[in-house]
Amino acid sequence: MVAKVWFLLFLAVSLTPGAARGSQWKEQAEAEKKMVWYTTIGSADAKMLVDEFRRRYPKIAAEYFRTGGPQLVERIFTEARAGRHLWDVFMNSAIYTQLLNEKGMLAVYESPESRYYRDGYKDPRGTWTSIYTNYAVAGYNTKLVVKEDVPKSYSDLLKRVWFGQIGLDAKSYEWFAVVVRGLGEEKGLSFMRQLAKNNPQLRNGRELVAELVAAGEFKLALTAYSQNFETLKQRGAPVDWIALDPVYANLHPVALSSKAPNPNAGKLFIDFLLSKTGQEILRAQKRIPDRIDTAPELARLVEGIKPAFGSPEMYGDFNRYIKLFQETFAVK
Repeated sequence: MVAKVWFLLFLAVSLTPGAARGSQWKEQAEAEKKMVWYTTIGSADAKMLVDEFRRRYPKIAAEYFRTGGPQLVERIFTEARAGRHLWDVFMNSAIYTQLLNEKGMLAVYESPESRYYRDGYKDPRGTWTSIYTNYAVAGYNTKLVVKEDVPKSYSDLLKRVWFGQIGLDAKSYEWFAVVVRGLGEEKGLSFMRQLAKNNPQLRNGRELVAELVAAGEFKLALTAYSQNFETLKQRGAPVDWIALDPVYANLHPVALSSKAPNPNAGKLFIDFLLSKTGQEILRAQKRIPDRIDTAPELARLVEGIKPAFGSPEMYGDFNRYIKLFQETFAVK
């Protein structure tokens, strides 16, 4: 009887759609023999992920190419114009993923692993799933900001105590658009215009903005990420942070090319990145994994966070938000 039960369980698992597809992908992926990943993740971290994939699937010659977000998309467009389709898997920020999606360059592929990802962290149409997310928070210098002045909401930042003491990344367009839409268009734009009257300090780069808070150049920064401040704290810097609603969530989607030369190897690699093993590697790299059963090293990085995402509608109107940001904060 016991043997019969185990046989039935084995039969049920082996006949599930996910199990059948997974076996087929592996065999066909190994027949393709190659996989190319275009990504913006750091080279050392990309190598760590690809090396583990190679260890698991030694018959597949996995490769990666890494560069910045805009440069990666330009490379893809240049190759496409020349009729060259060299990549299988793409990973970039949400705005560039949306751009490729609009151009029909991403395939519909819903990984069996995607069931471990919440709504908002995956495309309902099945073209992408985010593997990790950065959350924009209000980070402050603990030596310069007394407890009573720590902001509880965006409106608290309009007080005169913050005049000239708030740092912003000079190109934080997505943060601007997400917060404006999250507060409500009219209320959000009104807040940003009042914030501009408080003379925020614009600098190039979120990490730099966080470091300048630690150095005391200004008391608080709005657009840097929580892990920027956690890294500084671990080095002994006098910083802490608080999440103000809405929290801009900078997704990092992974997707399959609609003209992938090695589509099955690409699917297998996406499954690996979304798997618990892949997510644990990202966690070890001090990132915030998006898989629901893989918490970040510091629980506080996600506890109480109410993420706000960019939407296709927002990105469709993105040039207007860029112009509004530049006009509001007098960016030349």
